[in-house]
This record gives sequence, structure tokens and C-alpha cells, in this order.
Amino acid sequence: MSEAAAAEEAKGSKERSWMLRLFLISFAVLFFEVLLIRWIASEIRIFGFFKNLILIAAVVGMGIGCALGGQSSGQAAPKKGSALDDAVFPLLLLVISAILAFSAQMGLTNISFLFDPNIFVWDAIVLEATAFIRNVVAILSIFFLVVVIFDMLGQKLGIELSGKEPLKAYSINLAGSLAGVLVYTLMSYLGTSPGIWLIVGCLSLLPFFRKPAHLAMFAASIGFAFMVTAGSIWSPYYRIDLKPFEIATSGGPVEMGIHVDVNHDYHQKTLNFRKDFLDKHPALLDSNEFQIYYNTYNFPYEIAPQCKSVLILGAGTGNDVAAALRHGAQSVDAVEIDPAILNLGKKIHPEKPYDSQAVHIHNNDARAFLANDDGKYDVIVFGHVDSHTTFSTMASVRLDNYLYTKESLESATRHLSDRGIAALSFAAGTDWLRSRLYQVVKAVSPVEPVAIKTQFDNAGSITILWGPGLDSIRQAIAERRAESVIDPAELSQAVEMPTDDWPFLYQKDRDIPMVYLVMLIVVFILSSIIVVARMRLDLGWLVEYSQFFLLGAGFLLMETRAMLAISILFGSTWLVNSIVIAFVLIMALLANWAVMKAKAIKEWHGYLGLLVTLTVMYLVPLGQFSGAAVPVKLLVGLLILGLPFAFSGIVFSRALSRVDKPERALGINILGALLGGCLEYLSTVVGSNGLTILAIAVYVASWLVAMAVLKVRGTPGGAAS
Repeated sequence: MSEAAAAEEAKGSKERSWMLRLFLISFAVLFFEVLLIRWIASEIRIFGFFKNLILIAAVVGMGIGCALGGQSSGQAAPKKGSALDDAVFPLLLLVISAILAFSAQMGLTNISFLFDPNIFVWDAIVLEATAFIRNVVAILSIFFLVVVIFDMLGQKLGIELSGKEPLKAYSINLAGSLAGVLVYTLMSYLGTSPGIWLIVGCLSLLPFFRKPAHLAMFAASIGFAFMVTAGSIWSPYYRIDLKPFEIATSGGPVEMGIHVDVNHDYHQKTLNFRKDFLDKHPALLDSNEFQIYYNTYNFPYEIAPQCKSVLILGAGTGNDVAAALRHGAQSVDAVEIDPAILNLGKKIHPEKPYDSQAVHIHNNDARAFLANDDGKYDVIVFGHVDSHTTFSTMASVRLDNYLYTKESLESATRHLSDRGIAALSFAAGTDWLRSRLYQVVKAVSPVEPVAIKTQFDNAGSITILWGPGLDSIRQAIAERRAESVIDPAELSQAVEMPTDDWPFLYQKDRDIPMVYLVMLIVVFILSSIIVVARMRLDLGWLVEYSQFFLLGAGFLLMETRAMLAISILFGSTWLVNSIVIAFVLIMALLANWAVMKAKAIKEWHGYLGLLVTLTVMYLVPLGQFSGAAVPVKLLVGLLILGLPFAFSGIVFSRALSRVDKPERALGINILGALLGGCLEYLSTVVGSNGLTILAIAVYVASWLVAMAVLKVRGTPGGAAS
């Protein structure tokens, strides 16, 4: 081999090695992001409802690390990091794994954020204030820990990006991120636990952390993960734990079924109402707790004019299904979003309702089922659907929110037969939530609804009945449940009506709740301090890369809006969530490829297309397509929700092609998600479609900034040509 050929071969080998390293670190960054968001939320409950906090911590860390990773400190090549620096990530991964493994013993599992408004005794308030401070310190400590973890990973990413051709490096970065999404989706489908996730994540980092000390810390982290999850079941949504459920009777405790916890919080129980079981334990009939459960599950079928065909939304482990079968239902459609909960019902429910030939199981989002089903039902039951997690890490909307909107209940009402009734049961807890549920039902019901107190799991629980068959049984309800029927005047409190645009069932008013506002302010201040301290930003940085910062904010707003819109078209399932993220990355890859191949594509083309398509997204009500055929919905999703990502990709790639330091531009762009994550909470004020207007405003600002930089500096860094 000639010397020239050998040199060429060495150059090619070095290039392939760099591409592999960049692909792997890009994979690892995204994979660890979704891993930690999911795992932390499963072990420390408050992060299940504030998933944005971990997302914000991750993007702050990634942004800082990536922007700084390529700095050479005056050297010709970027520094690779000292031995101490390299040990930080494995050590912190071990620390966070240990914290999650012992979160219950450390008192972190059930920490809260704000005072209990029902505590009025001064001494108790002092104690509550102490707990409040302790909890805030704990939350912010975990936030800071996640920031540093992703700072370390971001630095590795920045090093691999530094000095490389921007668009080629960006393509590899996107491909690695896409692989991370796909592998995590596979892990979720297989029902794997955090121990398996960590094995996959750590394997992807072996080219960067391969010293014996690093491997030992990785192994210890994996060990902690397996230890904390031993005996648990992992669905795509939750960590699930089981324990026996007993009811106290005069003859001693009677085991009635299985108590199901998700993410360390009560979720549901399997209950045995078989006649032979009750005959064996007659003392159960004298138990008030037993009577509450028995009456709540059986009542809709006992009073229904007929119940040959039944639809159960949120079938869970099968209690409602079993009740329908006990009352002679000939056909039961059981809809449950969580495949693991369904499988549990098949295995552990004492009445084995899912084994019946009359039962048709649908592992689907209830709202999506309603949109695509054309059946008519004698009884439709909303089975105490109460989510314990958000639909997406980027949105404040909880998994069940779209089931209780006006549009959803209208859809359910259309599925009732001429003599059909619907029953919505909910452990409401508060007066305003009971009023909201009653009023949204009243808005869609052809007759005045009937509300009944049930005391199911709490004193504020309620069952609301409506439908065309209600008038024929109204008198029977009044006679049989006279002490439980609620006067409609008690449910007349003025409340916001939940709609597809404003689906926030658990939020009383159209504003940013104090708990969110305080947390956002604290997190934003802390994040700003970290950014300034780590990056020592000067005016030149702010001017040169401000376009990328705003592009990052606009992108997160647009992605969140698209995620919510897609959930109406296809349902709020984990698979829809993963597909949307993968689709966004694919669109960015295609846009980047187009910019690399077609020099005629200008940045202003992307901006113009972006603003036009975002305007269309704002003006077109996507809910009208929810019942359309799948090909139609796919076409609508591609044109109305997909094209904006293609145009935003063109804008970003064309801007990136002009910068000298792609790692810095990408890092600042990631930091922009901090602003976008905070602005996302405004959806609780302006509605989900209002996020589109916010995204348009941010993108217009980025365009103006880009043109201003071009005019003032006359350099390519951020120009909008």
C-alpha cells in the first residue's frame, strides 16, 4: 500500500470513528433524557405531575455542556476532559440511582410542594413550613443533579461536534437521537424496567467511559435500578406494584382482591363479587366499605332500561366488566389504554371477566375508540378514569384529560342507543370538580342528568347518569337512592368548561396555578444562575446565537402543540407519543438533507413556509377529523402538523450551515427549550391552540433577530439570507 493510500485509509478510519462516536453520544443523550424523566417520575411522585422540571433540567444541562464542550482553551483541538471530569458522569449516575433506590426511606416518594390549605393551627403551619422548605430543597437538589448529569453528556456531544462540517454533524446527531427514541420505544413495548434501560444506556457510552472505575460505577447504578424495581411490573406509563386488598368485617379481615399501586400511588383494586365468594363470607354484607364498592359498580346496570350491549371506557383490571357480565350483558367492549393493566386483569381478577366470550378487549385510548367506533350501546360506563401521569414530557395535559372534555362526552352520547344511559363515576374530592363534571355532562345530555354521591374512595366521589333512557328510570333512581341523589343546585358553582382546546380537568380556573407559577419562577432563576455561572456569557454570544435560542423555544412550543393535536386525532397513547417524537426527528433529518443538497433553498423560504403552515394549524380545528379514516388522518397530520417541522428544519439547518461553532449553536438552541418549557405553561391560560400563536411570535422574533444580526454585524453567524 502506498503512503498516500495508507494516509487516505487512516483518514477514512478516523472519520468513521468520529461518526460512530457522535452517533452513540447523540443516542445516549436522548436515551438518558427519556430514561431519567420516566424513572424519577416513577419513584418520586411529584415529578410525575411536573415532568417539565426534569425536561428543563436536562435541556439546561445539555445546552450548557454542548455549548462549552467544543471550547479548546486555546488549543488547536477541543479538550477531551481530565480523568476527574470523565468520572463525574458515572459518579452522578450512581448517586441518582441510589437516591431513587432509597427514595422511600429518604422520605422523597410522597413529597409535596405547597402548604395544605386545610391546615389552620399555627403550630401545624410552622411544622408545615419546615416540611415545605425541606421539600423545596429536595426538589431543587434533584433538579441540579440532573442539570450536572446532562452537562457532562452535553460536553461529550459538544466535543464530537466541534470543528466538524455543521450539516453533516447535525445529520448524525439527529440519526443518533432517532435511534434513541426507537430503542426506548422498543424497551417500553417489551415492558422492561430501569435496570434494562441503564444497561442499554451505559453500553452506548462505553467508548467514552471505559476505565475500570467507570464500569464499576455503571454496574453499581444498574444494580440499584434492579434492586428498587424487584417485584414491580413496568407498563409504558407506570411502575405497577401489587399487594393483597382486605376489608375489615366483624368476623375478621377478608381478602377481596388485589390492591394496585402505580408510581407508589393508589390506582385501583380488583374486587370479588362472585355469589359463591359472598356466600362464603356473609360478614362482608355488613361492611360499609363493601357496600360502597358493591353499589357503585352494580348500580348503572341495576337501573338501566336494558344492558345487552355495554361499553366500558377505562376498563382497568376488570371490575366494571365483571359487573356488566353479572347483569347479563351479551356484548361488552372493554377499552383500556395500559396494556400491562389489561394483562394484570386477565391474570389476577378473581372473577376472570376478560375470559368471557362476550367481552371484546380494546387496548386503546378511550377517546380514540369513541372516534373510530360506530356502535350503539345500552350502557356506557366511564370507569373511574383518573390518570397519575402526563401524556407527554412536554405537555401539562394529563393522560385522561381529553376523555372529560365537552367534545369527548358529546361523542360518547352519540354512541348511546335510543334507551341507553351513560354513567360517569369519578373520585372528585372537591366541590368545584364535581360541579365541572356535572355541568359538562349537562351541556351534552338530551335530558337533565342525575348525580349521585357514592363515597367511592373519598367522600366527594360522584356518579353522573345521563342519556335518552334516563327519563324512564328517573323516578326509580329517586326512590332507590333518595339519600344519595344530589340536588343540581349544589353542582351549580361557576367553573370553566373543559374542551379540547382547554382540557385541564384538574385545574379550577383558567390561569397558571400558584403551584406551577412558584415552581417555574424558582426553576427559571436557578437555571439562569447556572447558565450565567457556567457559560460566563458575553454580549457577543448573546447577539451571535440569539436566533438559535429563540428557534429552540419556538420548536418546543410547536412540538408540544403538535403533540396535543395528534392526541386528538390518534389518541393519547405512549406509542403515539413516541411516533410523534420520531416523526419530528425524521422531518428534521429530511430538511437537513434538502438544505445540504439544494443550495437554492434559502432561510427565508423556511420562515415563510413555517409561518404559513403554523397559521393553518391555528385556523383548522383538527378535532373534526378525529372520526375520519386512518389514511385521511395521516394525510391531515402530515400536511397540517408535519409541514411546520419540515420548514423549521430548513430554517435551523440553513442557519447552522453558516456558523463556525456548531456545538455552540446547538447548545444555545437546546437552552432555548428552557424558555419554551416555561411558556408551555401558558397553555393553561390561552389554551392549547394558543401555543400556536406563541410559537408564531417566537419564530417571528427569531427571524427579526437574524436579520438584525446580519445588518449590524455583516457576518454569517445568524444571518437570515
